[in-house]
Amino acid sequence: MTDSHPTEPDISRTQLNLLATDRHGLEQALASSLLRLQQQFPTCRRLVLGVSGGLDSMVLLHACSRLLAALPFAALRVVHVNHSISAHAADWQTHCQAVCRELDIAFVAHQVNVSRAPGQGLEARARTARYAVFEQELAADEALLLAHHQDDQLETVMLRLLRAAGPRGLAGMPESRPLGAGILWRPLLALPREQLESWAAVHAVRWMEDDSNSDDSLSRNFLRHRIMPLLASHWSGWRQSVARTAALGADADSVLRELADELLALLSPVVSDRLSCAGLQALSAARQRLVLRHWLLRETGQTPGWRLVQRVQDELLSASEDAQPEVNWQHWQLRRFAGQLHVLEALEPVPPTPASGYAWQPQGDGRFAALVLPGNGALRLYLAPAGSAREQLMRLPVGECVVRYRQGGEQCALPGRPRRSLKKILQESAIPPWVRERTPLVYIDNKLAWIVGVGVCDGFQAVDEGAGWAVSWQMPSRQDHI
Repeated sequence: MTDSHPTEPDISRTQLNLLATDRHGLEQALASSLLRLQQQFPTCRRLVLGVSGGLDSMVLLHACSRLLAALPFAALRVVHVNHSISAHAADWQTHCQAVCRELDIAFVAHQVNVSRAPGQGLEARARTARYAVFEQELAADEALLLAHHQDDQLETVMLRLLRAAGPRGLAGMPESRPLGAGILWRPLLALPREQLESWAAVHAVRWMEDDSNSDDSLSRNFLRHRIMPLLASHWSGWRQSVARTAALGADADSVLRELADELLALLSPVVSDRLSCAGLQALSAARQRLVLRHWLLRETGQTPGWRLVQRVQDELLSASEDAQPEVNWQHWQLRRFAGQLHVLEALEPVPPTPASGYAWQPQGDGRFAALVLPGNGALRLYLAPAGSAREQLMRLPVGECVVRYRQGGEQCALPGRPRRSLKKILQESAIPPWVRERTPLVYIDNKLAWIVGVGVCDGFQAVDEGAGWAVSWQMPSRQDHI
């Protein structure tokens, strides 16, 4: 292993040596894949292995350790994710760490708590937690290697077929995709599991058997142990047929993504988490579904199923203008408001507010620190940039400053406008209904001074010669500041 990146002539000689050497087929396939990785992503200089302790990842670990000195990569390290689900999870971590110590490979383990997200099974929740760790670990010059093989790919395509996943699902797992700041790469995807088993036997690889692998109540195991052997007994070439289907699905998905991107640029040109209802309704039903699938995947990272897309078409797009329909999906909400579809993370209700509100007072140096609102994000007072409209900005709060929420019956006047109810002001300011009840209200000496998302109230605006201040609200989710 070297500390510097090899020159181009070294890489060329390495390629010739690796691919001409009479190596075991698995090592040759791995070397070829990793050389393609370096050619496609020349900024990638280091490899990160996601290792569970099972056969597949341990074979990948041992094979990479044998090849690394001859490959154009500066370093190799291992990341293990302990899901704390199995009673043997600690043993798997200990095994991985011991093997890495023997091979002199850097090792790090992360223990995660698998959340109980609605609508997801245990396996899906564990995967979400695992990939979150990988994403955090990867640097811009690193590629994460995962040991998925041909049998994994076939199972994935079959499961997605049964779940009506469409062309994207039938494309299976891609060999590579962006992940965090780096790249995810699957170098063994073209190899059958039996080839990994054979290599492990020849090289005396030790691995830990996952006790859940024999549990046929899990869909993937049922398919692997019951269905796939039956298919093989009747259709000898079924593996090749499924692999071709995946390739065709990948081609179709690539073309559809290009079309979806073009349509999304027209229907969601400014704020990505919103989509024009009128623009969608002008499309054919098939194009509506295409755009909705790609929009939701882009915004949530989750692939929506057929039923969800149908519900959006039937319940949201077809709703009347004055309706406030809502579709819940996992931990997301889909809503319609002001002629647009919105996708947002479902928020917990705001906890009861103290009768006196939340005090927001300056510190000893006169600065207002960020105010954390229980269950509702945080407020920040900031000096507005030069050129901002003075009548829309606030004087630096002087007096008792308190933050409250709507109780009903509040009134105020915006600068240059008559006094009206707060309810009417929020409606006319296009504040979505699901935001209004949790909109922070800044009071100074018990008078409403600032409505977050709207602006300053009359009597509290900045004077010409003074500094102008504004309040930003970071909601308790990925939503933009309001």
